[in-house]
Amino acid sequence: MKVGLRFAVTSALLVAFTVGCTCMQKQWGWGALSGAGVGAIGGGIAAGAGANNSGAFDIGEDNEDKGVAIASGAVGGALVGAIIGHCLWDRQAVVAQAPPPPPPAPAPTPVVRKKIVLRGVNFDFDKAAIRADAAPILREAATILSENPSVQVSVEGHTDFVGSDGYNLKLSLQRASAVKGFLAKQGVAEGRLSTRGFGESQPVASNDTGDGRAQNRRVELKVGD
Repeated sequence: MKVGLRFAVTSALLVAFTVGCTCMQKQWGWGALSGAGVGAIGGGIAAGAGANNSGAFDIGEDNEDKGVAIASGAVGGALVGAIIGHCLWDRQAVVAQAPPPPPPAPAPTPVVRKKIVLRGVNFDFDKAAIRADAAPILREAATILSENPSVQVSVEGHTDFVGSDGYNLKLSLQRASAVKGFLAKQGVAEGRLSTRGFGESQPVASNDTGDGRAQNRRVELKVGD
């Protein structure tokens, strides 16, 4: 009877300990083991002392009573100590060992617009015909525009200061139209090409020299936004 009671008490405490382990989250470690050891020692001592003074485990001889009390206190103390140790240390260790969060996604790369440079061409005095040295430049411009089909181009004609304002304005527009026609023959859609004439109003060099006037007789190709 004494052995059965002792076994029942001990088994009940072990079952309680097992249930507690199952209900708690996993990842039991050194914190739980250390807590169980300290709790078992403390519980055994406390229970033994209590049985000796109170007779709560009066099921036989004194040594047997103390043995049951100490065993029961040790198991109960181990359960409580294991849970406390697990909560205080093991769970913190699990959190500390958790992998770092993934780095933030990189910012999207800004879209860089391709810079397109189209060289202009020059004209003979009082002429709007495309010169031989201008043809390769315009063919190169047509190739660039074919590779960039969304680009719009303003074809802008200019003159030197020789002649009246009205005459030069008309001549500058004729030069712009000649360049537009050349590009269109190279396969550039005319809808992408607009023409403007500025006459002598926008010189790029001095009109007091022959070389300066030759630079002012020009057509510029400007890429639109």
